[in-house]
Amino acid sequence: MFTLTRESDLPADELWARVAALADHADTVPLTTTLADPGDPALGWRFTVRTALGPLRFDDPMVVEAWQAPRRWRIRKTGTLKGWAEAVVSPYAGGSRLTWTEELWFDGVPGLRAVTRPLGDIFGRVIFGRVVDRLVANHAVGGEP
Repeated sequence: MFTLTRESDLPADELWARVAALADHADTVPLTTTLADPGDPALGWRFTVRTALGPLRFDDPMVVEAWQAPRRWRIRKTGTLKGWAEAVVSPYAGGSRLTWTEELWFDGVPGLRAVTRPLGDIFGRVIFGRVVDRLVANHAVGGEP
């Protein structure tokens, strides 16, 4: 499990709007797109993050299992890659704070979780660190940092 905490000068409601736009998070990850249920995220909303290079692809399906706008959401990974993620937005020092906690592992083979969970902590911190940094930056999400 890893936790990323970032402060921003964005108002908490603006940061929440970015954090709540789950289908847009993959925009900062190369070779990755999102396929999502119609409508806005809410309890039970499903989406899949797909990473692909030519014919090779990996799908990471997820479901929203907690939605407490404008403060917190929690998702559960339901594919071969297991785990969960939680984001909490709070007002902080004239701006806002994002706390992102996540746990990742591969499942399906006995003992695989014990090996892949520590790797998820290392690589997850790097990959999601970029996502979190982009979300808290004071610029349009689609722009350059």
